[in-house]
Amino acid sequence: MSAVLKTPEDHRALRFLTAGSVDDGKSTLIGRLLYDSRAILADQLDTLEKRAAGQPIDLSLLTDGLEAEREQGITID
Repeated sequence: MSAVLKTPEDHRALRFLTAGSVDDGKSTLIGRLLYDSRAILADQLDTLEKRAAGQPIDLSLLTDGLEAEREQGITID
């Protein structure tokens, strides 16, 4: 991404889409992109780390906002 966004004026909205079957990792991919681009807040990251309880962070939780999604481990919408 750094090659694409060379100057502050180049920081435009980047639109892309994902498609795939259930459990293909669409939410995890988007969560990873948000994490790697440092587009998440420190308190969001702290919450994920606490939930992980020493395990790897589930980055799909960055996009799965509904409690039912988090409980069931699926993306509903």
